[in-house]
Amino acid sequence: MPSFADSFWSDDPSVGLKTVFNELYNGSDQCNQFIQLFASRMQFEVAYGKQLLNLNSGIDKVSDIHSKNTVRIALEGIVEQTESEGREHINIASNIETLVLRPFSQWCEDHKERIKYSEKTLFQNVDNFKKSKSYVAKLEKDYFNKCKKLEDFKRSTFNDEMQLDNAMKTLDLQKTIELNKLKEKENQNFGKLGPIDFDYKTLRETLKLFLTKLPKTEYKLPFINYSLLNTNSGHEITKFILEIMSFKDYDKAENFGQDLLNYGFLKYCNGVGNTFVNSKKFQYQWKDYAYKFAQIPTNVEENNENKLETLRQKFLFNSTSDVNIEKIETKSTDDAKFTDSEKELFKLMNDVESSDSRYFKECNKMDSLRCSVEELMIDHLAFMEKCELDRVKAIKRATIDFCSAISNKISVLKLFVDNIIDFENKIDPIADILNIISNYSTGLFQPKAITYNNYYNPGIYQNFGIDLETRCRLDKKKVPLLVTVILSYMDSIYPGMENDKIRCSIWTDPVKLSLTHDLRNKLNKIQFQSDQEILSLFEEGGCTPSTIASILKIYLLELPESVIPTEMVEILSVVYKEYPPLNDIEDEDNKEKRVTGVFTTLSSMSMAHIATLNAVMTHFYRLIKILKMGKITEKNQDDIDTANNEGSPSERKTNADIVSNELATMFTENISKEFANCIIHAKDFNGNQLGYEIFKDLLLNKKRIFKELKGQNATNK
Repeated sequence: MPSFADSFWSDDPSVGLKTVFNELYNGSDQCNQFIQLFASRMQFEVAYGKQLLNLNSGIDKVSDIHSKNTVRIALEGIVEQTESEGREHINIASNIETLVLRPFSQWCEDHKERIKYSEKTLFQNVDNFKKSKSYVAKLEKDYFNKCKKLEDFKRSTFNDEMQLDNAMKTLDLQKTIELNKLKEKENQNFGKLGPIDFDYKTLRETLKLFLTKLPKTEYKLPFINYSLLNTNSGHEITKFILEIMSFKDYDKAENFGQDLLNYGFLKYCNGVGNTFVNSKKFQYQWKDYAYKFAQIPTNVEENNENKLETLRQKFLFNSTSDVNIEKIETKSTDDAKFTDSEKELFKLMNDVESSDSRYFKECNKMDSLRCSVEELMIDHLAFMEKCELDRVKAIKRATIDFCSAISNKISVLKLFVDNIIDFENKIDPIADILNIISNYSTGLFQPKAITYNNYYNPGIYQNFGIDLETRCRLDKKKVPLLVTVILSYMDSIYPGMENDKIRCSIWTDPVKLSLTHDLRNKLNKIQFQSDQEILSLFEEGGCTPSTIASILKIYLLELPESVIPTEMVEILSVVYKEYPPLNDIEDEDNKEKRVTGVFTTLSSMSMAHIATLNAVMTHFYRLIKILKMGKITEKNQDDIDTANNEGSPSERKTNADIVSNELATMFTENISKEFANCIIHAKDFNGNQLGYEIFKDLLLNKKRIFKELKGQNATNK
């Protein structure tokens, strides 16, 4: 059954969200209509009950002479019964208010608040994602413009490669000189802190201890609403100095702290002054200069970004160091040995490097943000689907309670109550959910990976979201390395599984998207050179087989062009309309024409697409074949015991074959539905049905179709 989490996706996430929340608010309005219905009925019951209670006031008074005659007694009896009926109507109104109106109204208010909360949360995150996407697009454009400017300058200024090589060698030499100067400076004397002389290197290591090992606190300035981060009291700093410097008395430790203040590593927080005091009342903040001097980031995020920067630097300009490039190049351009052309070249290269760094960093941030938004959308859409189901069920319960409030009091209304119950029986929560999806669905889940487009090496920094031809070229394989390793890994773990049902379920069991994204992010940031690197990551992460299987699905979903390209899907849709698969016994001529149309259309695909499709289909074809063979071990013998309890040995063998064939048939259906959207990137459920039919035909006719494809490719060569 389709779900909210699979049905309200589009290139612009807000489009699907607006659609689903519009329907959810329509459902909330329906709740209000039921509240109005119950309230109106309660008011009518009250009004009618009061009229019946006041019936006696509308009857003329008569003398008491004939008070004991039978007519008088009959009149009084009828009036009394009518008043009793009026009281019952008042009781009905009271029951409607107590048992139906109040609890249902409160539930409806809570339901609407849940919708508002999800709407606010999702749209805030989607808006942030859009802003990030716009910013990354701007950075990408700026980066490419700078790259083009650099290349144009090279072509217009340097007549041949030798001139350009000489200029680059000059730059490398100058950077080496500056780097050596910085290394020499590390051993130069910095000054005295307390009784100890420090060189730059030793002081940097000492400061790292203060900034990383000494726990920091947040200090709120009195009288104003402002907080200072990275602070310590004078007492905390003095105690830490005594521990790491092995001083014997407090005077030396306080002098050391005073020198930290004098050199600008600390700042006094409590007021005005420049004196270090060993006291819990005096608070000091570690200045940004201290972090820069110690060459450590002020937060963990910057540290992670530096790790990504290391990978990027490996491929850009063959940089020899990660020291402060701006300082070096500023000094370099001032050197008299450089010509104006060389200075301009170095400036443009620095601009490209700086722009590339920003673009690369923000691109990775944005892709992580995309994954988070997708996870959030799936969680909230699933929650909203549950809320919508609960809403319809709440209406059913309220309707039943409403009927009970009436039927328990007046049997005369039995026919009316029966009619209401008939209407209640016609309420179908599942049908209502399917109606929303079928009429208002904006698209299937189709994640759009945020790829970092490097000017010089496109696709080299990521594994996901890269087209198959580029990925195969970079991997130097016919099939992407990641796809091959996942399928091989599955083959290796099948024998250790308990039974065939578990082997099948790892491909069809739902996996939480956040778990898939966690493993995807680990795989996406490493350029693997061998199968073992990927397998080691699987083992170290403790990933379940279902999570690893979901990686193959998300990899195929995030391809910019599906395994079967869009233009060929359009041709195949015509083929399947002309020669549709039939559930009953299918005409062989119809099947022959459809299969011929399939391999004729697919023969136009590139080798990377054919090989990848063949790898996936071969894996599942072999698995289905094994299922049909019915090789049952002692562990999974129990799965067919019920079919084998009676009969002769030949009958028991037949029963086992039936179980195996049923399991193989069921798996063929389930895996075709699971991978339908992975091979053609369907935009709606009709397209998903086409993907299911194509995948199933590829499984059932695998040998013939791919034999024809190989033959046609050989002929084309």
